[in-house]
Amino acid sequence: MTTVETFEHIIRHQSCRELVPFLGALGKSDIVPVRQKTKSLLRELDRYVNTEVKPGQWQYRHQLTQEQQIMLFFAGLATYSRKEAQARSFSLPWYLSDRGPDPQGHQQHFITVLEQARPEWLAEWLVRLTRANQWAVISYKQLRELENRGLLAHDPWLFTQSVAHQLTRYNWLRNTYKKPDIDGYDQQILHDLRADTTLLQRDLLLLFDYDSLVDSDSTISGKDRQLVNWLMLLPQLVASGHLNRSEVLTRCLLALRRDFRRPLLTWFKNLFLALQPTPEERLARQTELIDLLAHPLPLVINFALDQLKEFWTQPEFDTAALLLYADALVTRQDLKTGLRALFSGLEKLLKQDPTLAATLSRLSTTALTNADASVQERAGKLLKAILGAKKPLLTAEEVVETTDTISLYTDLLTPATRTLLGPYLTSTSAPSTDGSAPLAGTYTPTSSFIPDISAATAIAPVRDWHELLFLTGELVQHNSPASVERWLDGLGRLRGHYPADYAQQLRPYLVRISSSELKNKTDDEIQEYFRTYSFAGIRQGRRELLSALLISWYQGFTQLNVSRVALKPQQYSAPDPLLQVEQARLADLEHRLQTDTPALPLLSTPTHAPHWVAPSVLVQRLLDYQAAGAAPAPADLALALTRTAASAPDDAAAAHLLLPQLQHPELCALLEWYLAPQPEPAALPSPAAPTASKPMAREFTERLSKLIPFLKRTTAPEPSLSLAEALPWLWVVAARTRLPYQELPELAAMANYPGVAQPWLPEWRFEQKTHTYKQSWNKQKPEVTNTWQELLVHTPPVPRGLPNQLLLYSYYVQPPKSTTDWYSLFSLQLELPFLLSLFPNNPDAVYWHLIRLSCRTDEADTTAREVVQTAVHSLLEPGPLFSEPATLLLALGLTHSAPACRAVALEALLAAVDTGRLVPDALGKNLGQLLSVGFVPVQRLSDTLSQARAISPLVDDALCQVLEVLLPLLPTATPLRNTRKLIEAYADAQSRTNRTVPAAVTHHLQAWGQSAALKKAAASLLVA
Repeated sequence: MTTVETFEHIIRHQSCRELVPFLGALGKSDIVPVRQKTKSLLRELDRYVNTEVKPGQWQYRHQLTQEQQIMLFFAGLATYSRKEAQARSFSLPWYLSDRGPDPQGHQQHFITVLEQARPEWLAEWLVRLTRANQWAVISYKQLRELENRGLLAHDPWLFTQSVAHQLTRYNWLRNTYKKPDIDGYDQQILHDLRADTTLLQRDLLLLFDYDSLVDSDSTISGKDRQLVNWLMLLPQLVASGHLNRSEVLTRCLLALRRDFRRPLLTWFKNLFLALQPTPEERLARQTELIDLLAHPLPLVINFALDQLKEFWTQPEFDTAALLLYADALVTRQDLKTGLRALFSGLEKLLKQDPTLAATLSRLSTTALTNADASVQERAGKLLKAILGAKKPLLTAEEVVETTDTISLYTDLLTPATRTLLGPYLTSTSAPSTDGSAPLAGTYTPTSSFIPDISAATAIAPVRDWHELLFLTGELVQHNSPASVERWLDGLGRLRGHYPADYAQQLRPYLVRISSSELKNKTDDEIQEYFRTYSFAGIRQGRRELLSALLISWYQGFTQLNVSRVALKPQQYSAPDPLLQVEQARLADLEHRLQTDTPALPLLSTPTHAPHWVAPSVLVQRLLDYQAAGAAPAPADLALALTRTAASAPDDAAAAHLLLPQLQHPELCALLEWYLAPQPEPAALPSPAAPTASKPMAREFTERLSKLIPFLKRTTAPEPSLSLAEALPWLWVVAARTRLPYQELPELAAMANYPGVAQPWLPEWRFEQKTHTYKQSWNKQKPEVTNTWQELLVHTPPVPRGLPNQLLLYSYYVQPPKSTTDWYSLFSLQLELPFLLSLFPNNPDAVYWHLIRLSCRTDEADTTAREVVQTAVHSLLEPGPLFSEPATLLLALGLTHSAPACRAVALEALLAAVDTGRLVPDALGKNLGQLLSVGFVPVQRLSDTLSQARAISPLVDDALCQVLEVLLPLLPTATPLRNTRKLIEAYADAQSRTNRTVPAAVTHHLQAWGQSAALKKAAASLLVA
């Protein structure tokens, strides 16, 4: 047998005991052949196969055995070059990572193979594996052995990651004991640590120099399962003298200066505090503590100021260095606790050294721009102390400069600060002609909305092939609704003008959407590949629909693929139901592109930003269809109606002039009503109830599929309705677009379903939930009960299944099954920009759906956060008055746990005031409901509203109206935490708007006046 044949025989039929000596005896000429054979065996064996374990019983399992996986890995260690070793697939099998006993000696074989081969790329490979997954780092014991054998040089970063993972190794070792709850396990671990001099003197201290997972590393000890982590072990090593206390304290502070993860910085802070440093030790490290004031995270700055606060007046304290950093601190809006501590210290400094008055005056004046009321008040007190001192602390020029500067900030001052500095404020506003104070703005919501259908918002059609090809790349990479709609429009308009080699130019995009295996295939092989291509993957959505259309285009529309995309809910997938309408629209476009019909645009392609269809363009497109003898697709026409800017009077009037040319009387009547300035419900027709009969072939197939289950997968798609059959349902779409909240008994004969005769107006409420779980190992607390509030969107039970697929406003009436909630949310995350583009007139149904899925609790994951952020961003666009779900969505955004969501919601709030979309009463009510039940903390809302202070008189008035409704909804017997901040925010807005305090607010203020925490804030408003 040749060397390669011997190697293959060992892999297939023997074990590592035979392979390791074989690899050690390889000659240089055998390295490359064995390397190639190793890779070919991996391609052959490393796959899953469906194996019949018993007659009629099949099992899906990995063809590669554990022993073969390790042997092929050893072969790679012995023969791979640096290029093969850096491949992502070449990784360490977890069996070799020192997880306990190794009866077959695989770990020793691992070391032996490395000693024989001595690969030059070993360190680089280990670092790559660890950077890809820090939990996959090999054990510290193995690293030390490799170092001792001369196989690996000491790499500080790699050794740090392994040390930080050492307690997890001990946790795995517990499973090798008969009783895994080991008494005194922490003392065993400490004994091992104290016995390792190299670890203590070199590698353990590296934890302070590199970012690692030391903050997450732990095990448990004893029957009570006491947590054992580094935060518990390191202070004990310091106490026993095995680690130098002074060095550890200093290294903690130096680590806090580094660009580490926030949890790791918190860990170093807690380690420093766990060592309980004395005042002398902290004062000796004042330089390191003061340097922390330049850190970007408030966590670190607040910690440093807290450690320094008792040293302000000591002679050894470096005041100059502190004041140097204070210049940058007082302008930061993310500091509150730290700035309050800073100004407390500055007051002490002023008493000790009055010569600092000019510097402290400048710092305090700058701090008046801070949005936090308590910070402003502290700065105001310091300024008052400086300006009101019996013995002048400032020169006359400095006094004038200071008073002029603080007068510029008058509108930004909170009532408490304005009262403090009142004697030093000068009026900066121009007096009115009659000598009275300038009038404040009064916010009033707008009563009407007119979409902007003008040349400024017009969307240009695709010019030529080059732009269409560019949009194809945009489609594959970004899938933005605006680009996709232009691509679809260009695909139809430019038919007949594609270059002869257009399919060749589409190949890179097909590789991107399908498989990299197509790169080296011929055109015939690619055509064959797509002929049998499966469109029934785990997750299906609009991207897959567009990919199917792109593949059909590549094939010259010889095969229709859009209808082959499976949009039915599966075990791990729940496509958005509205995608079925999009599938029908794209399938009709695909069919027209296959036939010889004239190139016609989609009726629903937006003509004006963001997603409006101009009424005159819609009618003109219908006339083009009429001239070509083509019938409009019902799905396309339904989406065109939801996007049509029917309330744009000038363009709607132009469309009315074109309607007499339309030769379809029923469609003409529909558009006449839909495009009327104020459509009358009484003018709606009373269509007869549609028949529910099914085509004979479909009924036969459904019956047969009950007997032969596999026929369900091959059932042909339901044929689309003709325009005549669809017209009654199109009337429903038109009516619900123009009259979303009215009852329309004229449509009652169509179907007894929400969104037809009755509008879909779900109710929402809060429900308290509890969950109790047992922890038998914890005798002090054997049961833990968690309590939280859930926001529920309630819809009365309705029959499952829509009466018709064109009822676009009824798709979300039926809530998703609880088992598919997350998959529905994942689909919503992907499709939300497209879904919102469908309903520029009335997106309420989408808003209710996303609130139901993504706002159930205050603890939102990344998927839910992105959904809320995208939806709140859509509120920035001009539009009609905020509806109930839009207002609720804004309230949820203003109080969301993610700062990014709150920032977008604040922008939406300000934009809504400018455009008149905000309804203050509704927003105040929703915020009051969120806060009163404890769904969200008050602090979030107060922080968000503080950023909207004094932007404009109109914004101040709108916020004052919101708070006038919100405050009476809050509890008085047991006030919510931080209620004082909302009272101060209201007092601040009320002082600038001169609005009278309503009786309901006064009643609550009187009740809150009995609380020590709220007495002062409430009294200021009651006196006013």
